[in-house]
Amino acid sequence: KLSAKLHEELSKSFIDRRISILSKHLKQDAKLETKISEKDEVIIDKQFIGTIKGLRLNLDFSSTALQTDIKSIKKAARQGVVEELKKRINNIVKQNIESAGLQLKEDFKIFWKENPIATIIPGKDYLNPKIKLLIDDSLDVDEQSELKNYLEKWIDKEKNLHLNDLIKTSKINFENSYARALCFRLFENHGVLKRLDAEDLLKNLDKEQRANIKKIGIKIGRYHIYQPLMIKPKAVNLKIILWNCFNNKTRREKCPTFGLNFLKNFETKNKEFLLICGFETFENYIVRVDMLEKLFIKILSSTNNNQFSISSEMLNLLGCGKEDFEKLLKLMNYKKIDKDKDVFSYDFKRKDKKKIKKDNVKKNINNPFASLKNLSLNN
Repeated sequence: KLSAKLHEELSKSFIDRRISILSKHLKQDAKLETKISEKDEVIIDKQFIGTIKGLRLNLDFSSTALQTDIKSIKKAARQGVVEELKKRINNIVKQNIESAGLQLKEDFKIFWKENPIATIIPGKDYLNPKIKLLIDDSLDVDEQSELKNYLEKWIDKEKNLHLNDLIKTSKINFENSYARALCFRLFENHGVLKRLDAEDLLKNLDKEQRANIKKIGIKIGRYHIYQPLMIKPKAVNLKIILWNCFNNKTRREKCPTFGLNFLKNFETKNKEFLLICGFETFENYIVRVDMLEKLFIKILSSTNNNQFSISSEMLNLLGCGKEDFEKLLKLMNYKKIDKDKDVFSYDFKRKDKKKIKKDNVKKNINNPFASLKNLSLNN
C-alpha cells in the first residue's frame, strides 16, 4: 500500500512538472510540435499530454496541477488536434449510410471505432429520439451540424431497417376506420397487443378486412395481435433501447435471452416491457407470444369434446417441465378434469368470471372510438 501511494505521488509530481514546463514554453510563444500517435496519443514537444477518444481530447493531468497551466495546455492541444478531429468527422459522414461503422448500445450511446461520439435523448415519442453529440469543444458549429445530421439519418436508417413493419402501422390507409384504428393501437403498443384489448375493434372487422390486415404482416392470434418481425432479436433490441431511453430508465429493464420460449421467476416484472420483448406474463411465468399461439393450435388440434391430454410435443414446444406446464394451463383458464390422468378442458365459467370483473373495472375504457381520435376518418 505504501509503495502504491508513493508511486501515485511521484506520478502526480511528474505530471505537474511536465505540464508546468510545457505551459512556460507556451507563454513564451515558443513553437511546439504536436504529434498524434497510432494509438491516438497526443504528444506536444515530445511530452505525452493526453489521448483522443472518439471525437474528444482527454488530457492527462493531476488534480494538483495549476489551473493556469492546464488552460494553456488545453489551448495548445486543441489547436494541435482540431484538424485530426475534423478529419475524423469527415471520415464518418462520407461513409455510405447503409454501411456506416456505427453502433447504438444499451447505454443509449452511439459508438464509432469503440468510442462514443453521441448519445440519444428522449424526443417527441420513443421512436423519434434526439441526438446529443459527445465531441470536443474545439469543433465549430458547421462540423457539429454536419455530424448531427448524419447521425439522425443513420438512426432513421436503423429504424426503417429493423422496425419498418411497426412504423408502417401508424400510416396505414385502410378504408375501414376500425382496421385503421387497430393498426394504430398496435403501433402504440410497440407491435404486440393483447387481443382482449382490441376485441372492440375486431368484432367490427369482417373476413376480408382481417385478410387485408394479415397481408401487411399482422397476425391476429388467439391471445395476441402482433407483428412476427417485430419480436425478432434485432427489432426487439432496438425497440427496448429506444423505449428505455424515452422512459428515462437509468436502471434498464432486462430482456429475456433470445431462443428461450418459457421462463419462470424472471427478474424483469414490468409487463409492458416484457410484451415489447414479445413475452406474455402469467403470474410468475412468461411465455413468448408466438409460442403461445402455436401451443393454442396444438391444444386445439388435440381437443375432442372440449378435452385434451398433455403431450410431450406441448412440453417441448415451450421447453418446460410437466409441473410448470400444468400450472401454466390453469392460469390460461384450463382445468384438470381427472386427477389421475393428464386430461384438461377449457374452463368457460372461469373465463366469464374474469371477463365480468375486467368489464366492471374498465367500464368505458374500451370505447370503440378511443383509438380513432388520433386518426383521420376522411382518408
